Order: sequence, then C-alpha cells, then structure tokens
Amino acid sequence: MITIEHDGQVHNPLGGAAYIFEEVILNWISKQTHKSKINISIGAQPNSSLHFGTLTVFSLAFALGAKLREELSKDTEVFFEVIDTAPFKTKEIEGIKYQISLRASGVADLYLVQYEELLAKLSSLTRIRYQLRRQEEFNNQTCISDLLHKIALNKNILAPILDPEKEKLRIRVACQKCGLTDKQSVKTIIEDNSIQSYCPEHGWFNTKYTESSKFEYNTPLRNLIRALIYAEDNKNTDNGFEWLRITGSDYAGFYQEQLLYKPASLLGYNAANLPIILYSPLITDWSGAKLSKSLYVKSGAYQYLPSYIVNYEHFKERFGESGVEKLYKEVLSWVENPYKLFRNYSVYYFMDLFDNAK
Repeated sequence: MITIEHDGQVHNPLGGAAYIFEEVILNWISKQTHKSKINISIGAQPNSSLHFGTLTVFSLAFALGAKLREELSKDTEVFFEVIDTAPFKTKEIEGIKYQISLRASGVADLYLVQYEELLAKLSSLTRIRYQLRRQEEFNNQTCISDLLHKIALNKNILAPILDPEKEKLRIRVACQKCGLTDKQSVKTIIEDNSIQSYCPEHGWFNTKYTESSKFEYNTPLRNLIRALIYAEDNKNTDNGFEWLRITGSDYAGFYQEQLLYKPASLLGYNAANLPIILYSPLITDWSGAKLSKSLYVKSGAYQYLPSYIVNYEHFKERFGESGVEKLYKEVLSWVENPYKLFRNYSVYYFMDLFDNAK
C-alpha cells in the first residue's frame, strides 16, 4: 500500500470561482434571486448507504439555507428529489438491456430510512425545513406532460446530444405488470403524444404523456427536465418561491454546458433563466478520482479506507450524532468562507478531521 505523506497544511489557493466569490457568495445569490423563499434542491439515488460525497451535499444544502436565513432573511427549505426510478438491477433479454428500478424492487424504501434520518438531524441542527419528493410526485405536476410533448417533438435534435453513443431519447415507462423497463430505449417508439414501450414478458403497451407519473428518464434527460420545470416555477409570479440547486461538482463544467444549457437553448429557453446551481466539492480518493458509490456497491472498491467513509451506518456507529454535527460545522465553514467551497477534498482530509479529532 502506498504511504501518502503530507505536512498537515491545508491550502486554499484562489482561482476561478474561488477568486470571484472569495467572500461574497451569499450576497451574489441574494441578488440573483427575487422571491422571499428559496427552495434548495438536492437529489440522490437511494441504492445504498450514504457515503461522504452525499453527506457533504446534504450538509451544504442545510448550511446554505441557514446562512441565507440568518444573514439575508430568506425563508429557505430543502427539497430532496428522490431518484427512485434509477436502476436496481439489469438483465439482458435477446440482446436488449432491461432494468428493474429502485422503486419497483423496494430497495429505495429500504435505504430511504437512512436518508430521512440524516435529513431530520440536519434539520434539527439548523431549523431548516425539508421535504422528500419521489419521482412519481415530481412527474405528477401538470406542466410535465406539456414538456414531455415538447421534448418528443424535438427528439431528433435532443437525442444525439443527450445520448451521443446510441442517439436514443431515454424516455421510458416500466411495464405495469412486472416492472421491466427498456433501459436504453432500444425498442421504445417516441410519438408526439405518447410512447410505445415493449416488455419481453407482456408485449407492447402505450403510455400517453398525460400519464406523466409513470415516466422515467436517464440522468441527462432528468437533469434537463428538472431544470426546465424549476425555471418555470422561478418565472411564475403566482408562487412565492424559486429554486436553487446543489449537486456534486462532477456535474459541473462540460457536462452542464453540453447536456443542459445547449439543449435548453435549442428548446427555446433562455439559459439565464435556469436556476442557480451551486456545486459541492468532490470527495476524492488517493488518486484524485471522485469517491464513487457505484464502484463501492458493485465492485467492492475502497477496501483500504475506513468503512465510515463509504457507509453512513458505520459513520454513525463510529461517531454518533456528534459526527454529523462535526461534519456540518466543517461544511458550514465552506459557506462562511467561500474560498473553501470551490475546490475538492480528499478522503484523507476527512480521515484527518475525524480520526485525529482535529
């Protein structure tokens, strides 16, 4: 095993956003938002116990909400968008990959207990309210069916951007009898007002866009739909809130430029009207790569790390509720000192913070 040596000095060199927003991130957000309430959106797939990357994203949402309330008198609430339509398992039938979602398998319910426990703890620390919203509830909004129709009409423009490998628009619906879904939309036929889906067990079935609660999307399309719906909410003068998003910085830069802002503009939306996205620092392994939940779950990676780094249950066993409080205070310092926000942190930084009672 490699020994990683360091001098214990933490440097926060200024550059990019850290230079521009070194001390003014809260005021800048305040000037970019125009309503009295801000809904802070976070999302995750409840397919395993939370790891440090997810813990810091959730902590950042509450820390930002607390500071916006404390310093700028904004009413804030955290919304956890539960991605329970993400795949739990896949199987290949006649050369086509089909998936069973976290929702259909019941796995989402199993792990959501941990997510709700963390949300409740962060809420008690900050007095910031929170809500959970599953994909079905998000899709039930009346504006979703119109947006799906618009996306379908522009499928030939959007598909090559959002799925550069197969050039398929990944709108899909699970079979209502067995839960199987054509993962890569190989056989799915997208029409102006509905889609035709194929189940290898039960045959073809039709779903209209007005049945919006049944729909599932891959990550880039879900990201686009969420941003456009939030933008419509922000523009709507009849409600008293607007959205701000927080996600991991692995989705920053080229990803959003090409897979969000470009397709949004091609659909006729002004990128300036899309909600603010604040990126949480990546938590990286020894090599500088992001800490990956999927690698941990599927491949048994990170055996060299203490288990509390990749498993919230083990984190609680090791540090108790005071561990969450300590992590929250660390993340709060990023909001209070934004030069600490626009950077990444290695797992060794947190191991030093917790193991050495820094």
